[in-house]
Amino acid sequence: MKGQRQMNQILMRLALYIPVLGLGMGILFADSSPAATAYTLKDLCRLAARDAEQIQISREDVEIARQDRTRALSVLIPRATAFGSMKRSRESDFYNPDTLSHGIQLNQSFTLNGKEIIALKVAEATIEEKNFILKAVTDAYLFNVIDSFFRILTSRRMLEIARADVRRLEKHRNAVSKKLKVGEITRTALYRAEAELSGAGTDLVRAENGLKLARASLKSLVTLDRDFTLSQEGLEAFRRFLPSLEDVKDKALNQRPEIQSALKTLEIARKNIRYNKSAYWPSVALEGRYSKNRAEYSMPVEDVLNFETTSIAATLNFTLFDGGLRSAEILQALARERQALESLKLIKKQVELEAEEAWLAYNTAGSVLTTLNNELKSARENYKAVEMQFRYGMADSVDMMDANTLLVTTERKLSEADYSLTHSILKIIRTQGEIGKML
Repeated sequence: MKGQRQMNQILMRLALYIPVLGLGMGILFADSSPAATAYTLKDLCRLAARDAEQIQISREDVEIARQDRTRALSVLIPRATAFGSMKRSRESDFYNPDTLSHGIQLNQSFTLNGKEIIALKVAEATIEEKNFILKAVTDAYLFNVIDSFFRILTSRRMLEIARADVRRLEKHRNAVSKKLKVGEITRTALYRAEAELSGAGTDLVRAENGLKLARASLKSLVTLDRDFTLSQEGLEAFRRFLPSLEDVKDKALNQRPEIQSALKTLEIARKNIRYNKSAYWPSVALEGRYSKNRAEYSMPVEDVLNFETTSIAATLNFTLFDGGLRSAEILQALARERQALESLKLIKKQVELEAEEAWLAYNTAGSVLTTLNNELKSARENYKAVEMQFRYGMADSVDMMDANTLLVTTERKLSEADYSLTHSILKIIRTQGEIGKML
């Protein structure tokens, strides 16, 4: 229940920053095909986590690590071997009897300092490391999926802005044409209006292609139907998202799977030092053997001999000289430990920087959004006023073009600011290692 509440809170935080101009318009997520499959953000995340090739590759790494643990465990279990042999001679005699032998043998070897147990612990730590890597890969992939989700939303908004711009300029061109017929304005004004309309048509094509590209980008990340739609179900906003920089950094350092993976890598490197030092310890091999034998003699006296044998053997091995192999392996292990420690420090610095960048981007985008909302209100009122003045001959076509340009530019900036704010929140959630909670 706690995990579900956290996931819902994250979804609600994201929903707050769906472009404010688009929330009041159902067309943002609607497609022309009524039969198209609708996907929620949670649906996309689940599909990506299930089908994405990068995530599947990382899952296989976890499975390989699990099998390595099984291999390490098998060394601690005695090996049982069954054997049998039969020998038949054309003319058996005292020296070449017909023989039949079979039995079972148990073998076990180990190092006196517990090298095999160390190897098992290394294998178990490797499983944990691979799981952290899997989480990091999944988080990064889901971030791209969610970001593509909101990029489509922004592209739709840009398309609507372009369509509205074309409609306004068509209306203005028609008004200019009427005024030209009655001689109120010159033909130059009509040329200007048509040129502006042509430019708006070009922007409309760009917006349409931008939306197609955004949809294609999402489809490259998640296997979706051709004519899919996006649903805003589960994205109800309920409170503002106000993180502090200290909280973001603390959560990032404690929860980021990249850091957890680096810690495990350091732990494995230290265990490998002990493992390599085991080469200086003697190894013991134990063998238990039971066999049942049968020998048949035909010459000079026919006879059958049955007998059983049981034996136990122990062998102690100690390497006296190896040409520097053990020393080199230990020095390599020490170097890997230092390497893992430096990698951990580097990752922590990178995560702290990501946290600060995401937090600053969030604050900047929030301030810009507030300013642009005020600018948009002013631009709309200005356009209405200039349109009224143009209608009664108190403003010329240039004034109309300027007012329209100001309105379109402000709408586009606001849409981009909406996306930037959403993106910064996603970055904060990603930096804190919480993207996976959206599944």
